[in-house]
Amino acid sequence: MIYAQSQPAPRPFVRLVRLFLDRAFHGGDESGVGEIDLSLGLVLSLLALPGALYSTLLFEKYSTLLLWMRGPYNFDPVAATAPDEYFFIVLSMVVTGAVAVWRWDSIFPDRRDYVNLVPLPVSTKVIFLANLTAILCLAGVLAVDVNAASALLYPLAASSGQETFRYVAQIAGMHVIGVLLASVFSFLAIFATVGVLIAALPYVVVHRISIYLRSLIIVALVGLLSTSFAIPSMIDKLPQTWIRFLPSVWFLGLSQLVYGSANPALAKLGWLSLKGLGFLFVTALAAYSVSYRTYFARIPESAAVISGARRESASWLFRLFDRMLLRTPFERAGYRFAIKTLFRSEHHSLVVAGFAALAIVVASQVLFAALSGGGLNPGGLPSAEVLSVPLILAYSTLLGLRLAFEMPVDLQANWIFRLLADKHSSECIPLARKIMLTFVIPWVVACAIPVYGYLWGWAIAGIHALIVTLFSLVLVQILLVGYRKVPFTCSYPPFRDSAIVTVLWCVLGYFVFVVFISNLEYRALSHPLYAVPLILIGPAVWSVASLFGQTIADVDKQIIFDERPPVAFDLLNLEQRS
Repeated sequence: MIYAQSQPAPRPFVRLVRLFLDRAFHGGDESGVGEIDLSLGLVLSLLALPGALYSTLLFEKYSTLLLWMRGPYNFDPVAATAPDEYFFIVLSMVVTGAVAVWRWDSIFPDRRDYVNLVPLPVSTKVIFLANLTAILCLAGVLAVDVNAASALLYPLAASSGQETFRYVAQIAGMHVIGVLLASVFSFLAIFATVGVLIAALPYVVVHRISIYLRSLIIVALVGLLSTSFAIPSMIDKLPQTWIRFLPSVWFLGLSQLVYGSANPALAKLGWLSLKGLGFLFVTALAAYSVSYRTYFARIPESAAVISGARRESASWLFRLFDRMLLRTPFERAGYRFAIKTLFRSEHHSLVVAGFAALAIVVASQVLFAALSGGGLNPGGLPSAEVLSVPLILAYSTLLGLRLAFEMPVDLQANWIFRLLADKHSSECIPLARKIMLTFVIPWVVACAIPVYGYLWGWAIAGIHALIVTLFSLVLVQILLVGYRKVPFTCSYPPFRDSAIVTVLWCVLGYFVFVVFISNLEYRALSHPLYAVPLILIGPAVWSVASLFGQTIADVDKQIIFDERPPVAFDLLNLEQRS
């Protein structure tokens, strides 16, 4: 008789590496919140998507026929590809850095890991090395995945007008080395920052400043992404400009150095990128070694750490809203809970800060292009690009808030809403609407009206503020169709099957809400006849969204606390049992 030989069990070190990697990708939050229902393959696909889309768009730019039509046919390929190469470097640094900031809490073992691992016959040295190996593997996986699609498509697009394979290989080698090392640099920078903070500051201080520091890093990363529009044109003046301090420019110099076309200034920065990468690697390892032991020893005491009593400095504002906007006890309790969550929860703050930073970057680029093209004409009419700036800010802010609503704070603590809230209440949408408009209307009144009024008169400022507010209301109504939840109290919805489609819908919504509305408003200011469709569009869309939402509400009126994915099939109730 032949017996099947069982597979040897993996060593504890290998198992620990798998554990820490799984926690880094899927979360190890001990609060019981859970994570977004996204498979690992879908997460990696979404991270590689921006590079793939941009690479595809470059096939038209480097098309042989279009180059011949634009003339001259013989162009400098190195100079032509430098702006695109810089964009890919910045994109890789931003995406990798954003993922590292988002998984900030997964870099070190948490209390759950401590409770489960310390009693095992595994030394702390093995746990330390396993976690370090997992972190380095995570950095490698992110660097490869973020740049995988562009590493294949971009060299093909950039060499579409060339006949030799050597040129393709040179472009590919230059690109792969530049973007991969830039991604590793970005990850190590976040890693070193966390390690230094934990090693140098008490746990209570780190816990309090973490939310602000992470939000600041997200804003800085999005700001770095915005440099891809202006920095390439400043490369020729490199020795005299401040851009030599940007790490992204260092790695552009490294790419040009690998290709063999770097001028002395770029070559110097290319070597500086390698030195900076080595310095970050040593600093990260040293800080990690020191902070790991300190952090691991503090875990048993971390449960007793309380953020301390917070002064209710905004209590007067809540009382004012109680009198003016919040009519029912449900709205008053839910509004306070939501506002405090957005300002205290790190994950929710990061989502809103990321969308706000993206809005500021896009709006600044649009405004810069409008100013360069003479769109700023005080005394006349603002251009469509200038009119679109508040719409960009409103669109991104509302999308960020709507996404944050789907992220629970702690599912074990939503029992108070389950117990006290009326399950058939219809107040969820009014509550969410008031929360979202809180982050739009104040800055429209405080910022947009004075700026537009000073430049183009108070009549245009009032009309524009009214249009931004009204269409923000319409957008909120669309985003809240079928919404039957208390913000931050429901489990994650099943994003897995609709993530890419949702992203595409958001992109399409940007063009409709920002580009279409701003151009229509500009035409309405120039020709009053165009004001008719501008006035009718808002109420029409509002009515359709309300009707659709009411249809959904008639089917299921209960408040949702557990978001369950749809079943593959339903059993027939042939016996007519309830």
